[in-house]
Amino acid sequence: MNSKYLARTVLTASITLALGNLQAAPNHPNLVSPQAVSPEQLSDTRASNPQLLLLRSGLIDPTVSRVDYSATGAASDSASGRYAIVQFHDHPASARARLEKRGVTFLGYVPNNAYQVRLEGNSLRELEKDAAVRWVGVYQPGQKLDPALWVDARSNLKLAPDGGIELDVFGFPGESAARIGGALAKHAGVSVISRVESDSLPYIRVRVEETALDRIVRAATAEDSVAWVSPHIQEYVNNAAGIGTIQGNSTTTGTAGSGGVEAGREPLWDHGLFGTGQIISISDSGLDANEAWFTTLNKGSGDHTEITNSDTPVPPALGATHPDNKIYAYWVQPGATAYDNNTACPGGSPTSYHGTHTSGTIAGDAGGSVGATNYTASTPTSSGHELADGMAPNAQLLFQDIGNDTSGCLSITDLGGTLHQAHDAGAGIHSASWGSSSAGAYSGSDRVVDNSLSMIEDLIFVVSAGNDGSGATTTGSPGNAKNAITVGALGHAGSRLVAGFSSRGPTLDGRIKPDIMAPGSSTISASGDASTTATIELAVSKSLSGTSMAAPTIAGNAGLVRQYFMDGFYPRGAKTAADTYTPSGMALKAVLLNGTNPVLGSNTTPTDQFFTGNYGWGRGWTDSNLWFSTTPSAFGDDNRRLRIFERTNIAGLATGDVQEYTIANVQAGQELRATLTWYDPEATGGAALSLVNNLDLEVEGPGATLYRGNVFSSGVSIPGGSADIRNTVEQVRLTAPAAGTYTFRVRGTAVPGGSRPNTNRQGYALAVSGSFGLPDTAPLAAPTGLSVSATAGGASIAFTAPGGAQGFQLYRAAGTCASAAAGDFRLVGTSAASPILDSSSEGGFSYAYKIRGVSNDVEGDVSACVETAFSGACNLQPAFDGGSVVGGASLNSTCKIPLTWSAATSNCPASPTVTYSVQRSSDPYFSSPTTIATNVATAGYEDFDVLPDAPYYYKVVATDGEGNSAPISQTVGGTAIGPAGIDGNNYLDDGDTHVYVNLESPWQVTNTAATAGTLSYHGGADGATYPASTCAAMTTPPIVVQAGATLGFKMKYNIETGWDALLLEVSTNGGATWTDLPPNGGYPASGTITNAGNACGYPVGKAAFAGSTSATPSDDSAPASFQDFSASLAAFAGQTIQLRWRFSSDGGYEVGGAYVDEIRLLGGDTIFSDGFEPSASPFTCTPL
Repeated sequence: MNSKYLARTVLTASITLALGNLQAAPNHPNLVSPQAVSPEQLSDTRASNPQLLLLRSGLIDPTVSRVDYSATGAASDSASGRYAIVQFHDHPASARARLEKRGVTFLGYVPNNAYQVRLEGNSLRELEKDAAVRWVGVYQPGQKLDPALWVDARSNLKLAPDGGIELDVFGFPGESAARIGGALAKHAGVSVISRVESDSLPYIRVRVEETALDRIVRAATAEDSVAWVSPHIQEYVNNAAGIGTIQGNSTTTGTAGSGGVEAGREPLWDHGLFGTGQIISISDSGLDANEAWFTTLNKGSGDHTEITNSDTPVPPALGATHPDNKIYAYWVQPGATAYDNNTACPGGSPTSYHGTHTSGTIAGDAGGSVGATNYTASTPTSSGHELADGMAPNAQLLFQDIGNDTSGCLSITDLGGTLHQAHDAGAGIHSASWGSSSAGAYSGSDRVVDNSLSMIEDLIFVVSAGNDGSGATTTGSPGNAKNAITVGALGHAGSRLVAGFSSRGPTLDGRIKPDIMAPGSSTISASGDASTTATIELAVSKSLSGTSMAAPTIAGNAGLVRQYFMDGFYPRGAKTAADTYTPSGMALKAVLLNGTNPVLGSNTTPTDQFFTGNYGWGRGWTDSNLWFSTTPSAFGDDNRRLRIFERTNIAGLATGDVQEYTIANVQAGQELRATLTWYDPEATGGAALSLVNNLDLEVEGPGATLYRGNVFSSGVSIPGGSADIRNTVEQVRLTAPAAGTYTFRVRGTAVPGGSRPNTNRQGYALAVSGSFGLPDTAPLAAPTGLSVSATAGGASIAFTAPGGAQGFQLYRAAGTCASAAAGDFRLVGTSAASPILDSSSEGGFSYAYKIRGVSNDVEGDVSACVETAFSGACNLQPAFDGGSVVGGASLNSTCKIPLTWSAATSNCPASPTVTYSVQRSSDPYFSSPTTIATNVATAGYEDFDVLPDAPYYYKVVATDGEGNSAPISQTVGGTAIGPAGIDGNNYLDDGDTHVYVNLESPWQVTNTAATAGTLSYHGGADGATYPASTCAAMTTPPIVVQAGATLGFKMKYNIETGWDALLLEVSTNGGATWTDLPPNGGYPASGTITNAGNACGYPVGKAAFAGSTSATPSDDSAPASFQDFSASLAAFAGQTIQLRWRFSSDGGYEVGGAYVDEIRLLGGDTIFSDGFEPSASPFTCTPL
């Protein structure tokens, strides 16, 4: 297998040169050298040019230029494949819908105006015919390769702790990680370390011997199912002083890290916000679980002291939980070992019981008694602060151990599973003080974080930026994830100076990172040891520095902010049960970034830094953004109020949508700030610009002055400028706003989405703080008399409005009023008066609604709940397996062709019935289709309007009662024959004149190769290799064999030698059992199966067709030509048989597959007299 790789690549290269890549670029674009894209090259002008493809390997107009990847070390360009890039002239949703109806699967956005697609049998030339398509080309191996793995960059690669080079290999959505791993494991010098099966992000990690790297990179990029290959960079680990700094904006740098908090600098604690009710998850090296920091919890009913033991659930599955323990759960992740360690991972430093220290910063709380030492635990009403207790002392920890005590290394084999596990267990915050030194590049772990958070919107991921400063573009991964809140480090306590070690931005694609800064120097927190027993130990502390210390400082404070909302402090500033609200991770991120102060760049340039690519949005200050109705402390800041406008994805923006919010009476004298955040879908591997869904923030002030998000001068917003095209955080900051009315506008500038449902609607959170709604007044009375009606535009909620309202806001929760918790309601609509429309409602679903009026620029009291089983329209496509349609030959006295398929399922509850329409054509490419049946109620149809022995082709469309249609099915063929099957004297099956065979996918009729006429049968899609891990047959109907008959057929093939196989088999009992039918002269010597693992389960040593029909039959990639094959049927004379060509592939390398044409029975003696009339013949059917 390995020895033939060079031959394969040479052949592929020659094919590419011969064809001039005609499919991908019919106008023969110029070849250009690949060039790794730097932030400087990715200028706004280039990044916004709709004609450019923005790839990590170059910024090109594909109609003008084509990248020559030959020097990168990737496999040679391919002239065909199952995956492609389609670029549109604009963002036409209708064009995408048209291609989806053709069966094309959209997998991911590629900037600009392009998508990564799976062709599903469609040819590039057919797609080019769509007027909206600007360019389409095969997804080339070189586009899959991270520039860090290009040949000239490999000297910079670092060895893995255990030696060798580790690679991250991602598959396209829908591919099998196991199959990809199996394919690469065939090669010498490769071992699979971990594997993650995921519908949207399948992934494996492999370790490659240094001497095998060149070969394995070629092999991985040659795999059709592989989407991206990059180096895996080993992850390494990255309180009294921090409390006053982030809560109360202390600037005192001499505060001790252990002991009392600076007086007056704990405004959130002053209001009883200690983290009560919050579960904060953390992944780290381990936790010394028997230290007094982590053994006592007081939830208001007295101290509960207990050590939490570890458990080993495989994520995303949940393990044992302990609701009354300080450590809510301790779950060891795959590859890790329980509890903490001080071991050094090769290439790193000793961990210093890192996870114990970071856990202490988040929620450490010395409590209980250890010998003669007594500690005071926090309660829901008291911080109980002593020693080095953490930011949120009354919160609980869900610890996810990723540390291996033996190696000292971190083991994060399934980060997405870890995050889903945390969320499903009830955590709303995850803290990660670790990462890899990816130098600002958007890496695999960044994609995983973005993928996960775009699906679990209620989680915020707080991650350290890395300790690779002080140069620019040094942030690590997963800190380069768009949806993460990435934390850089400042000096000790109230210092505003950026620590020299703290990694800086921007990212490689020019995004702002880190997002926020926090103290990270000489942080005093819990100190672990190597002994975790059933005996509780003293609460000992120590000092550590790093962005690892800054991240948990923000994570713990995020717990206080989350409690603020969940306890009902918003919007009235005092705890109110009816105002309970569970914020999304987007909302938490927006609030945290909306309340920051500038930092000082460094000791050498101690000037205010705000909105910089190096330091982000500044130092966290929670109280500046959280309004309280009382201000106990002289340092409390309640001069500005807060408004939150949050829409989750299901009620988000589509391309072209605009949503506006108005604050009528902003006063001068206080800063006005607005921050927009959203959880963007993961970027496509290889994209130079990671932004997928582009939203834009606009703020229109008095005099129609327009401010755009992220257009600043010296840290202050200015009018004009261009909309941001990179970041998922946009901010407008006015330090001296003019008094008057401000409109806050969120635009869905371009929301192409990705492969997952609802990604073409983008949710967001908008936080606005300023001097409005002050002085506070009594809240506006709640609207009354709510009722729901169905309209064409969605659910319409009418109500009786209280007097004096400026407007109204509609909130929705899934389910009923009884099932929905108070915090589940999310904003879905606004209106100046009754009624309010919920345009995102779908018919057949149950919803609960509440309404608030707005007065004095602040939300009023919430209404009673009203519920509905919405009877309006539902726009969700039914689920239909278009590949399940089966045609073939029909045995019947009356001519007919039966079709069957797997039943579709409606996704609209009020319209559970799905009907089908059947289209027919005389050719497999449907050049002149007609609809022959509609409203078919069953999963099958019989076409009687057919002539005997003539080929017909069919497609099926599934449609629900709402008129929503699933993508059209695959094409299947059929021919009507008589009840006895086929007369062996007259058997001819060639796709042109007859289609007798039953084709299991991927077998199809094709016009890409033939010996006579234009059609033949191909075991794969046009222009593509056969699929991996496939067992599929092409089977004849029953044939009555005449004496002396011989089977003849023409075939050409390219089938992987030694691994994959095609066998000819015969059945005499209607297909109940099958036996091998070798061709005359036997199978080719090159066809013997030498390796196990093919999908049909043929054993090693089995003879078969494999290799190629060429002058070098053992070379499975040699140019193949049709050859004649035959097999004697003498032993079956007078019997009724079926024949099948059964193809079996393993989970690895794939080539062109088999083409079969002109299947005949030859040389038979007639055993039926000429007196048979056609109408009476058992081999002929009679048309209706």
